[in-house]
Amino acid sequence: MRSSLFNRRLKRLAVFGCSGIAGLAAALGLYGAYLATFLELPKSEDHPPLRLYAAPFQLKTGLSLKAARLPERLQRLGYRAVTGPVTAPGDYQFTPSSLTLYLHAQPDTHIKASMVTVEFEEGVAIQVLSEPDRSPIFPVFLEPELISGLRGASRQVREWIPLSRIPPRLVDAVLAVEDRRFYSHVGIDPVAIGRAVWRNLTKGGVVQGGSTITQQLAKNLFYSPQRTFVRKVKEALAAVVLETKYRKQDILESYLNEIYLGQAGFVSIYGVGEAAHRYFGKSLQELTAGEIAVIAGLIKGPNTYAPTKHLALAQQRRDVVLRLLRDLGHVTEEEWRRAVNQPVRVAPPDDALADAPYFVDTVLKQVEESGGTPLPEGLRIDSTLDPLVQQAAAEALENGLARLERSHPPLKKAEQPVQGAVVALDPSTGAILALVGGRDYRISQFNRAVQARRQAGSLFKPFVYLAAFEASRNGKQPYLTPASLLADEPVTFESEAGTWAPQNYDRQFRGNVTLRHALEQSLNVPAVRVAKAVGIQSVNDVVRQLGVTAPLTDDLSVALGSPAVSLLEMTSAYGAIANGGVWVRPTTVRATSDRDGTALWSAVPDRRQAVSPQAAYLVTSLLEGVIQRGTAARAKALGLTGAVAGKTGTTDGYRDAWFIGYASDAVIGVWVGFDDEQPVRLTGAQAALPIWMDVARRMFPEQAPPFPQPSGIVVRAIDPKTGQLATSQCPEQVNEVFIDGTAPDVYCEVHGGGLWERLRQTFGFS
Repeated sequence: MRSSLFNRRLKRLAVFGCSGIAGLAAALGLYGAYLATFLELPKSEDHPPLRLYAAPFQLKTGLSLKAARLPERLQRLGYRAVTGPVTAPGDYQFTPSSLTLYLHAQPDTHIKASMVTVEFEEGVAIQVLSEPDRSPIFPVFLEPELISGLRGASRQVREWIPLSRIPPRLVDAVLAVEDRRFYSHVGIDPVAIGRAVWRNLTKGGVVQGGSTITQQLAKNLFYSPQRTFVRKVKEALAAVVLETKYRKQDILESYLNEIYLGQAGFVSIYGVGEAAHRYFGKSLQELTAGEIAVIAGLIKGPNTYAPTKHLALAQQRRDVVLRLLRDLGHVTEEEWRRAVNQPVRVAPPDDALADAPYFVDTVLKQVEESGGTPLPEGLRIDSTLDPLVQQAAAEALENGLARLERSHPPLKKAEQPVQGAVVALDPSTGAILALVGGRDYRISQFNRAVQARRQAGSLFKPFVYLAAFEASRNGKQPYLTPASLLADEPVTFESEAGTWAPQNYDRQFRGNVTLRHALEQSLNVPAVRVAKAVGIQSVNDVVRQLGVTAPLTDDLSVALGSPAVSLLEMTSAYGAIANGGVWVRPTTVRATSDRDGTALWSAVPDRRQAVSPQAAYLVTSLLEGVIQRGTAARAKALGLTGAVAGKTGTTDGYRDAWFIGYASDAVIGVWVGFDDEQPVRLTGAQAALPIWMDVARRMFPEQAPPFPQPSGIVVRAIDPKTGQLATSQCPEQVNEVFIDGTAPDVYCEVHGGGLWERLRQTFGFS
């Protein structure tokens, strides 16, 4: 009885088991059929990534060798320094007086490889010559650097290399490390799985995987990286389907082009071709045996073994791969010995591998807004970015904020990290050369250079004096010049909001001071008095002409920077002053083209004469004094020389610290503060100026050239105590600049004399 019951249950169990197996087989069969219908390997022309390029660098006369940092630029672009003759594209040779360079071809723009020589005199380019005929040539550009790519929502760069162009030794290395039985299995390898299970059991943990290259490709293309049993089954079934549908060569080509091989900053590196370029600055054909081993070894852990991040681990992994290649006969004993004795050398260096995430975000937004449609696949964007300026700005901000936290411990103890932003642009074109919107994009994508609006503080004072100079030039009172005396005395203003008595930063008053001294020392009371005299509407009109779009107040507080503005628009406004009063709308994009190279859009500068060249020059002269003698005099102690102008900005309550400064061809803006507007308790000179200096030192020439003086400017010697024309009796004389027709005509009435000066002026004596 019991035996019979047991047999019946056993039969039921067997039937149930068989049914389950049959059902599972059917489900797998259906899923396999589904996969066979829809699984497709990518092709080289499928879904090309958007590519974003930096601006090409021009080789031209007047170029400062040191400021241009030419060796670094050439290294980033994969050029090779040679000691012998320059004979092949990519070669260059420096001598004390020249650079001979064989430029790479630029297929996208149909530019052929060519050789040029740049001759230098005292570190400055005096001519650019074509070789071998030695004829002058203009213009000459280095090819633009690829700084980022976008494929879907992922930032990535890749170049599809056909299997026929991938060196056989690299293929052998990848197969040796990842899938030695690739050509004999059907997508899954029971031998490899069994070997992995045994090793993992004997080692007491997961030390080896059993996935084939086909399984890895299926996982990368079709499934999430989540480790579950169901996902592994799907991955295995997809691998079998791929092996059924495609040749081994097709699978291998896709794998070598789709495999993830690390990060270059915020950009993902896919494929062996891009890895060769990003890590070694070479094509696949130029790789040595050791470099091939590094790339093959990366597959196991792209970020663990990246030579740009963990050089020692990368070298250990390389040696493991090289030993395996030797044992399998893919390299000789001599090749192995030579390769393992060579250090891993990364070119370009790690700091050249970072993209500019805040800048890239700004570019993509601008392109989308200009086109009005989603970004098409394969789009090429030629941007305005200068990679070396961007690198300098990012490093200066990171190091500067860390330095502030070390020297001012309360900053480190705050609930949020102290933040900052940097913008650098070319005022003549509006091209944004660098943009850093925060100290760590991975933590916060909020772009403080563009999106944040903070009170500008003393940065608005030059606009007040600019409005006064424009009024004087047009014959309107109060006829102010840099030598005019302003009252720095207690004053009270009545308004609808009540009584307001402005104070200076140090709560001291200095009596009568020249307008120049008032701006150099960033005095509040004289600025407010001038704003009152000129009229708030006149000041606001000038601010609007300079490109500031933020809401402006219609009271005297505007003179002290009460409006909330962005760093980008303030840097652009100062750029207009640097550019002889011509404002040019800032831009990150030069041009766009489709995947076939057809031009879609080209930037046309949006420019206007915001203020007169003469008034702009006067303000520039005043801002030079800010750096020479005023609130930014610390810049001289930090080593700044030449013609440079700038202004500190500190807001009420020390919530924001600013510095914006410029030379004749570039303007840099820096902001430092907390996102929640807690006080940093530091001035612009303390917090922002040192960061600005770090960028300026790497961007400006050692001796910045003088600012060009427009017509209609005259220079007169004055007594700084009276603002009147100096005489031989004056104990102090300074040369001051004036718009023609506004210079003082009265000689110093305090120190007397002036007879000889009057005779000389009247009769033209020398």
